[in-house]
Amino acid sequence: MAEVKALAASAAHGQLEPFSYDPGPLGAEEVDIAVEHCGICHSDLSMLDNEWGISAYPFVPGHEAIGRIVGLGDVAAQKGLEIGQRVGVGWSASSCLHCEPCLHGDQ
Repeated sequence: MAEVKALAASAAHGQLEPFSYDPGPLGAEEVDIAVEHCGICHSDLSMLDNEWGISAYPFVPGHEAIGRIVGLGDVAAQKGLEIGQRVGVGWSASSCLHCEPCLHGDQ
């Protein structure tokens, strides 16, 4: 998967600054999306400022994105998805940040 470039806060009430990371190889059930547009809502602001006491930093706001598929894992490719297809990613919740999937970035 390509390097991810975003804006992130490194602490509560921090400024957004350029941030990048390598997500590693694309997993079998994963989809790599080149984000074209991403919404920011009030819950992102609450997470940026750690208002709920659950934020992990660095924190990249934005959790509703639209983009095009640029990579597909083997299993994902069998589910009717295609390179170049426009897709949306909705909000996800309930990452506990403690279980094995969460600790390994697979939540």
